[in-house]
Amino acid sequence: MAVQLESLVPDDVEPGGDGVVLTRLANRLVNRIPMLCRLKTFYDGKETVPTKAVPRNMDVTSSDIYRRFVDICPMNLASTIANAVITSEKPTGFRLVSDKAMRSTAADDMWQKSGMNLKSLNMLRDASIYGAAYAQAWSTPNPAYISRLSPWDTVVSDDKSAAIVYSYDADEGTENIALYRLVRDDKGNVTDVYGRVARREVESRTLPTDSPDYEDAVYELANDDSKKKPSLPALFEWVGAASSDGLDFARDCGCLPIVQLKTATGRGQFEPHLPTLSAIDQQRFQRFCIQEMQAFKQRWVSGDLPEYYTKQDPAVKANRARAGEKIDYSSLFELGPAALWLMPKDAKMGESSVTDITPIVSAANTDIKQLAGASGTPLSILSPDVSGSAEGAKLTTRMLRLKVQDMNERANDAFVLLLRMALVASGQQSAADERFETMWQPVETPTDLEQAQAANYVKGLLPVKTIMRRFLNMSEMDIAEAMQDLQDTAFATALSQENTLVEGKTSQQSAPILQDTLDSTSTIPDLNDTLGDETLDSTNEVT
Repeated sequence: MAVQLESLVPDDVEPGGDGVVLTRLANRLVNRIPMLCRLKTFYDGKETVPTKAVPRNMDVTSSDIYRRFVDICPMNLASTIANAVITSEKPTGFRLVSDKAMRSTAADDMWQKSGMNLKSLNMLRDASIYGAAYAQAWSTPNPAYISRLSPWDTVVSDDKSAAIVYSYDADEGTENIALYRLVRDDKGNVTDVYGRVARREVESRTLPTDSPDYEDAVYELANDDSKKKPSLPALFEWVGAASSDGLDFARDCGCLPIVQLKTATGRGQFEPHLPTLSAIDQQRFQRFCIQEMQAFKQRWVSGDLPEYYTKQDPAVKANRARAGEKIDYSSLFELGPAALWLMPKDAKMGESSVTDITPIVSAANTDIKQLAGASGTPLSILSPDVSGSAEGAKLTTRMLRLKVQDMNERANDAFVLLLRMALVASGQQSAADERFETMWQPVETPTDLEQAQAANYVKGLLPVKTIMRRFLNMSEMDIAEAMQDLQDTAFATALSQENTLVEGKTSQQSAPILQDTLDSTSTIPDLNDTLGDETLDSTNEVT
């Protein structure tokens, strides 16, 4: 017998109604919160070993030392595993895929205007850490047609027919849950997309978030098993009726205005390996405790030791003690560079032996290697001291490349859907039926020299634009600018050649005239010869 679901909106309990759909999605969000807290805690390196591992039967000073080990023992391999994928995903823009039309830069231009250069990276980061990322398209360009949503606040149904977004308004003192739903006809075609908001008054936010302001609460919920997960009470009310205003673009594209980007399993990159990560932290904690114990060796004195001072004891004779007093051996065996111990005749000394921690370190290194293999992360990233051949390095990075390529293909569908809705919302109605493709940088970014060599090898075999797109990793906007520069350069070169040709013809025509002039100049008599000495003499007389 199915358990009846208590609707968060008490006045809306109709099966399949908005209140029930909102409640199901809200419960899924609440149930995921503890895992999100744990994932963020591990990614930030704030996880702690179980507090039961801290010895309790000891003095306050020793207890503080052990608790410090709890704080510093996390190795934070979770962020390394996630960042290996995050830093390899680099979208460069969009292009229109069409065999009958010229390449369009409208998609790439919308990508830039919506700030998706940064938002896409944040979405890919969310998907790698939490297993899912979300974004929403809007009908107005202010502040942007596309905005990123937090996986702490957003849930999309499995059939992508409904979605909710949780929010908290500190100024109004309310928390809101926005619901979006699709309406389909008998043939499955989308006929309408509408949304509505449920609200209740609160003094503080009920659900935690990944904001820095809530980090302490997130870490506490992840590290303390006694903490209860948050819950939403059934005290919400609908604010107005359902409305389709501003959602025409989503209806035209046949989807919700909220887009989900999920990993293959719906989990973060290191989520399946949390037990191994915890075991490595536990081993580090134990190693720290052993090292601390060995730094201060335990010593002891064995034998038939007297309990009280006698008159024959040197301490009594030196007036440092009185006969009959109880001997305090802790004060007799004080440590110091020049300390001397006066011991009874039959007393024997002993101290704790050194514990070899090499097996513990070796076991931890083995766990890291197994973690690298299980998570598909190159061992050279988790353990930088690993050395090997270049060919071996390529083999170890193969799994990482496959993971990145898988994520790129999944992200492409989400990004294309967002871009299509943004273009339709901006007035480009034809974009609803166009095919787009996300352009990515290679997982292993080649150097400029390698790109130039690759482009040179296919020069003459492939068109210039294809070479720019595939071998130089240029976006459509970059290609358009490059082609314009090529046209400008070609025009300037042609103009320069024409000017050179004209100047060459002019110089060829003027050369005979110049030669005749030079020849005639050579027949002009000397000025002194023409004027004669008399003229010069007369000039001197006048002077």
